Amino acid sequence: MATEDGRTWARALGAWQPAAGYRVFRRLLGALWAAAAVRFVANGWVAEQYLDPDVHFPWIDGLTVPSPTVMYALFAVQAVAGLLVAADRWPRRAAAAWWVAFVWVELLDRTWYLNHYVLLSVLGALVVAVPVRAHGGARWVPAWGLALLKAQVALVYLWAGLAKLNADWLVRGEPLHTWLASRMDWPVVGPWLARPELAVGMSWGGMLYDLAVPFLLLLPRTRPVAYGLVVGFHVVTGLLFPIGVFPWVMVLASTLFLPADWPVRHRGTARAVDPPPPHRLSGAGLAGVVLVGVLMAGMPVRHVLYGPDVNWTEQGFRLSWRVLLIEKTGFVTFTAEERTTGRRWTVEPRDDLTPVQHQQMRTQPDLIAQYARHIARGFAARGHDVAVYADAWAALNGRPTQRLIRPDVDLTQPWWDRHQQGWIVPRGQQLLRDAARAESPSPAR
Repeated sequence: MATEDGRTWARALGAWQPAAGYRVFRRLLGALWAAAAVRFVANGWVAEQYLDPDVHFPWIDGLTVPSPTVMYALFAVQAVAGLLVAADRWPRRAAAAWWVAFVWVELLDRTWYLNHYVLLSVLGALVVAVPVRAHGGARWVPAWGLALLKAQVALVYLWAGLAKLNADWLVRGEPLHTWLASRMDWPVVGPWLARPELAVGMSWGGMLYDLAVPFLLLLPRTRPVAYGLVVGFHVVTGLLFPIGVFPWVMVLASTLFLPADWPVRHRGTARAVDPPPPHRLSGAGLAGVVLVGVLMAGMPVRHVLYGPDVNWTEQGFRLSWRVLLIEKTGFVTFTAEERTTGRRWTVEPRDDLTPVQHQQMRTQPDLIAQYARHIARGFAARGHDVAVYADAWAALNGRPTQRLIRPDVDLTQPWWDRHQQGWIVPRGQQLLRDAARAESPSPAR
C-alpha cells in the first residue's frame, strides 16, 4: 500500500502544468533581482556596508570581504543575471549565477540579515531547480516545482502568523504600538497612529491575515479576494515600515497561487494543447522533493531546541520568518582579561563598529559572542591570551532593561560550553532578583 501511495505521489508530482504563470513570475523576479542590485550600488551601500567597515560578522568563520573590484563584480553579476532571467534568456543558468553572487554577499555580514533576502535566496534556488519544457507549441512546468514554490510562500505566511501568537503581539500590541507612536507627527493620521487600541487591532489583523491568506489563496472561490488582500496588506505595510522590497516580493510570489495559465487565460489566447506525458519521478527524486519540503517546513521551528523565549535569546530567530516581532534596545561593553596575569582591559565596541553594526550587535547574543571572539583575536595578535566577558543589557518591546548576558561567562568558549553555563540570562530573571533584593528587610543597625 505504501509503495502504491508513493507511485501515486510520484505520478502527481511528475505531471506537467502550463508554465505561463510561472514564466511571468520568473521574469518579474529576475527584474526585481536586477533592480535591487542596481539600487544597492546606486545608494552607496556596497561601500557603506561592506568595504568601509573594519569589522564584519560573517556567517562562516574565516569568510572575509573581498576586494572592491570583486565586490562590485558580484553586484554586476546579480544585475546582469537578473536581466537575463527577466528576458527569459538561459534563465536557469542565469539564476544560478545570480544565486551564487547574492548568497556570497549575504554570507559576509549577518548584521544586515533581512527575511526577504532569505526568501529571495530560497526562491532563486528553486528557480534554478525547476525546469520548463517546450511541447506542442506551449511551455510546461513540473507539478513538483510549482508545489515547492507555493509551499515556500505559504510557509512564510504561516510561520509569521504562528510567531505572532504571543502576549506582546496580541495583548500589548507591541512592537507595533512603539513603531506607530513614532509616526504621531504625521499630518491627519498621526494622532490615530499613536493610539494603543489601533496597534492591538492591527496586531490581531496581521496575525489573522498571515494564518488565513495561504488557505484563501489555495481556494478558487476566495482566491481573487485573497490576492486583493495580499496587495492591500503589503502596500500598507510597505508604506508604514522600512522593510525594503519584502512587500513587493510577497505580492509577486503570491501570483504562484493563481491558475497556472492565468496570463494567457486572461488574454483569451489560451489554446487547448495536451501536456507532455508525465515524467517518472524516481524514488530518489520523490525523496528529494519530500526532503526539501521537510527542510522548508522544519527550519523555522528549530528554535525549540534552544529554549522557549526565542524573541529574547534570538537563538533560532533567523531563517524562521519571524517578521516585525521585536523592538530591542540595549548597550554592551566588554572586558578582556589575560588568563596568565589577570590584567584587564575595557573594550568599547562603538569605537570599532559602524552605527548599524553596533545597534544590531548589542542586542543579539550570538553577535555579542562573535564580537568577543574578534576581540580575543586582536589581543592574541599582540601576544595576549585573554578571556572576554560582556556587560550586556537589553530591553524587549518596551519592557524594563535587564541583563542579557551573564557577566561571568567567557564568551570565547565554544557555543556548547557557553550554553551549558546558561550564558543568556532568561527574560525576567534579573528583574525578579532585583525586586527580591528591594523587598528584603534591611539589616539591623
